[in-house]
Amino acid sequence: MLVLLGCKNFKCSDLKSEVNQTNYLQNRLPLREMPYLELPPGAIRPKSWLKEQLQRMADGMTGHLDEIYPQVLGPSNGWLGGDGDGWERGPYWVDGLLPLAYILDDADLKAKVSPWVEWTLTHQTEDGYIGPVPFNTKPEIMPGVQRSNRKDWWPKMVMLKVLQQHYNATGDERVIKVLTNYFRYQLKELPNRPLDDLTFWANRRGADNLQVVYWLYNITGDTFLLDLGEIIHEQTYP
Repeated sequence: MLVLLGCKNFKCSDLKSEVNQTNYLQNRLPLREMPYLELPPGAIRPKSWLKEQLQRMADGMTGHLDEIYPQVLGPSNGWLGGDGDGWERGPYWVDGLLPLAYILDDADLKAKVSPWVEWTLTHQTEDGYIGPVPFNTKPEIMPGVQRSNRKDWWPKMVMLKVLQQHYNATGDERVIKVLTNYFRYQLKELPNRPLDDLTFWANRRGADNLQVVYWLYNITGDTFLLDLGEIIHEQTYP
């Protein structure tokens, strides 16, 4: 995460960046004012040693994991609409690949990220659910492939960060609509199906969910997000 010092006295218009300046958000009331503001992916370009390290990631496993691990990250992945792996591994990979793609301004990496983001944005259900569709019957066990617990809250939290980063990098307004609908879905579902409904991971990592809830609140001002934040906080392991 890149941050900017002295944001209280900083004017976003002073930053020489091609990134949409509405991304430089301060907390709305009643949230506490932030001492730092996050810079969107691509606002700062790496040079020298750091650029070399990032390029090594792009040239190595990070940039080619779909080719190395196709049984999990190939077209059968549930986050691409397939009937294969549908839990955390795909979102985890894209969560690192997306910022790398935009920091390096690498067209090939952006092309690898795009199908994951597009499928998630275009396959939201009417009730607001995002992610792999659960199987009607118990899925066949495939060694090394996580096919169960598709409705678990935890993998969604990773994809929420992906969508947040995608918006920060591109300004894609579809993200705002999809996240708003998903968080309304959470507000309705969590009282009856809490974070630890299927696994304990979301119960331990609720802050990952919460940070995107408050980020969206700072953009839209929708007060239902504050109510959702309270529920997520209460359901998260202290």
